[in-house]
Amino acid sequence: MTLSKTIGLAGLAALFAMPAAQAAWAPTAAEMAALPAYCGARFNEGSDAFKAWRANMGGDFNHIHHYCAGLNFLNRTYGISSAKDRQSTLGAVVREFDYVLTHASPGFYLRAEILMNRGVALSLQKKPGEAIANLNQAIEKNPELPRAWMTLADLYETQKQRAKALETVTEGLRHNPGTRSLQRRYTELGGKLPYPEPIKPEPTQAATPPEAATPPAVEPAATAAQPAEAAPAQTTQTPERTQTPETTAPKIGSPTNPYCRFCPD
Repeated sequence: MTLSKTIGLAGLAALFAMPAAQAAWAPTAAEMAALPAYCGARFNEGSDAFKAWRANMGGDFNHIHHYCAGLNFLNRTYGISSAKDRQSTLGAVVREFDYVLTHASPGFYLRAEILMNRGVALSLQKKPGEAIANLNQAIEKNPELPRAWMTLADLYETQKQRAKALETVTEGLRHNPGTRSLQRRYTELGGKLPYPEPIKPEPTQAATPPEAATPPAVEPAATAAQPAEAAPAQTTQTPERTQTPETTAPKIGSPTNPYCRFCPD
């Protein structure tokens, strides 16, 4: 069943009134594979996956397709060469995220993640003030979002606040020990080894909905490759953790791209 048949052409037009740059918004198979599993389920109404995710998210599931559209647009921006089209697409990203933030419940467990990705989009739009505000909101709600700390630190460095950038990455590592991208950034900013002492998380009310964040019937989505200088829109995941502090700085890059400073771990 095609995406347009699943929720109807009229529904698509009403839900996604896009500028010309985003007219062909429907994700390709490769793009859908890079999105969270609940996106495919949302666009396959009546399927077992749809029912499982609806039970998992409750009423907020009704709005999640806007977040999925925003994530897809954000991923697309990294491959757009035209500055004008790129900015137009980033505008669509922010609008889709705003819809979910406005319509979803205040306690929606993806709210921190949405705020983080909104901050990323705003940073790409060269709106550092708004981006920093969103990233701090995301971190306040869930400090275990490595990309939020990384993007925030980069914004501070762009503003020539290198000490603030190092302070941000240091605190990020305390909440996300073992995250290699943060470790690399820490040493680049002049941080001294060993890495910062981890914060022992206090028991809190679950940041994920009851039972589990992913229903058993849904397979996790794969991560699509992105250009070396860009990272795909991130969704909440558990960062790598180490049992003991490392005593040497990690090498820049990844096994497949030794020159990519910001490649996801």
